[in-house]
Amino acid sequence: MFATINGTRLYFDIEGSGYVPVGERMEARPALFAIHGGPGSDHSDFKPWLTPLADGLQIVYLDQRCNGQSERVDPATCTLEQLADDIEELRRYLGFGRIHLFGHSFGGMVAQVFAARYPDSLDKLLLVCTAPSREFYPAALEFASRIATPEQLAVIPELFEGRIEDEAHLIRWWDVNYDLYFHVRDEQVMRETGNRPIGSMEVANYTFKHFIPQYDVRAALPGFAMPTLIVGARHDWITPLSQAEEMHRLIPGSELAVFERSGHMPFIEEHEAFLAELRRFLGLEAPAAAAEQP
Repeated sequence: MFATINGTRLYFDIEGSGYVPVGERMEARPALFAIHGGPGSDHSDFKPWLTPLADGLQIVYLDQRCNGQSERVDPATCTLEQLADDIEELRRYLGFGRIHLFGHSFGGMVAQVFAARYPDSLDKLLLVCTAPSREFYPAALEFASRIATPEQLAVIPELFEGRIEDEAHLIRWWDVNYDLYFHVRDEQVMRETGNRPIGSMEVANYTFKHFIPQYDVRAALPGFAMPTLIVGARHDWITPLSQAEEMHRLIPGSELAVFERSGHMPFIEEHEAFLAELRRFLGLEAPAAAAEQP
């Protein structure tokens, strides 16, 4: 589905009903907006991994502007503030009240900017394998120095310093480095998840060159009043656990969940435990066994 949001055609998808029968009445279900990482990826990062939550939530997936199926616009317009504004405008367009906001990786950075700009639009905030500032990059390089091959160490800066030359170069970069993002290398999972997103080299380059070096929301975090779950992973190289711990220290009353057997995507590598943690935090019932049909 598409909507024109802040002058840009954005793709979104929805899983789950927002209004369901419960006994003799109808009951509204909460909405969770899922914001993908990248920049230069799309909402397919989350499928089918978050789908089971649709039994208790209405999940809204969004391809950020210049990403996935959304319209390609001038990357200079894709500031984190603009991406946060797009989420807020989509929330209004779809007629939702307060929402749960789930941000992974770069999407978690956007989610933090959103929380600072639109706190009254939020019910609960979920920050998954992300960081509060540009300082994640030196921490990532230090982590990589311990686990990466010489070839990986040589090319890592090409993406994170905005030096990708063309789509073929981007594909080669991911071919070399994608296994760093997983604790356990499952070739089938890596092949499927790596090929699903519609890449966008231009927005990745521009964001890493111009926006990420300025990114720092640490001063805003102590003012967050919404319930916040921070998820870190022991083997996450790109947003190391130190980044989750810093967000936890700065956000009052936040909860920290650490996944010990995951890399950057615990919703894949520890899928059942990840879903159980989200259900607990969001107050969702554990899935019941399917009722026997007459």
